[in-house]
Amino acid sequence: MTQIDFFKRPVKDPVARAARILDVAIRRYKPVKVFSMFSGGHDSVCAAHVASQRPEFSGCVHINTGIGIERTREYVRRTCEDFDWPLLEYHALDQGQDYDEIVFKHGFPGPFAHTMMYIKLKERGIASLIRDHKTKRLDRVMLVTGVRRAESTRRMATTQTIKRDGARIWVAPLVDWTASTKNEYMREHDIPRNEVVDLLHMSGECLCGAFAHPNELEEIGMWFPEEYQRIKDLEAQASERGVPCVWGQAPPEEPMINPQQQELPLCVACVNRE
Repeated sequence: MTQIDFFKRPVKDPVARAARILDVAIRRYKPVKVFSMFSGGHDSVCAAHVASQRPEFSGCVHINTGIGIERTREYVRRTCEDFDWPLLEYHALDQGQDYDEIVFKHGFPGPFAHTMMYIKLKERGIASLIRDHKTKRLDRVMLVTGVRRAESTRRMATTQTIKRDGARIWVAPLVDWTASTKNEYMREHDIPRNEVVDLLHMSGECLCGAFAHPNELEEIGMWFPEEYQRIKDLEAQASERGVPCVWGQAPPEEPMINPQQQELPLCVACVNRE
């Protein structure tokens, strides 16, 4: 795995710097496709908008884990349609991964099981994306994310602007953006906001529960009762099958000591909530 951080010096114009990061990554790796990973969060929509200014832009990718807030998926689809961005939606079920069945077998995940959930619900979708678009041995596929260093201490220590992982080129053009930069950019370019983010301070595109906070499910239920009820029904069904478990709480057999969480490109926000 190759990591590159060309831009450690402060810059006056973070938007210009974002464009420069993409330019350097594209010229260096010459990807056959440039996709923006669009979770439905405001970081990811800004990254998608920045990437869409490039002629190499191939569209957006949304990983549907099968356990998330549907209104966020609707926001992703509607925004892509409004901006005329091609959208590819990869569903965990299509990869043979059913969140409900995982719960029935293992219980709801805690922090220790987060990496397993990432692999089952997101990583396999990414692998399918690469297989679908990599036709030659040396082909590279660029995956643009909205990761920002300023979002947390953990992310400041790990985030790289450009990172190659085999055929995948991960690029974080917004790495030095602040929340105010993001909000100003959205206003300037008339990018619609996702009400889920404004209500819950997260996109809610994945509710696996590994890093859920106390009372988080009740907060979700205040605004999104259908998703709340789905999770409560899943708790009851798991209990009926002899797997008593509660969303947001690690199963009794799961280790209490959290492992050092590796950087998972589409879940860094979740890990940083730990």
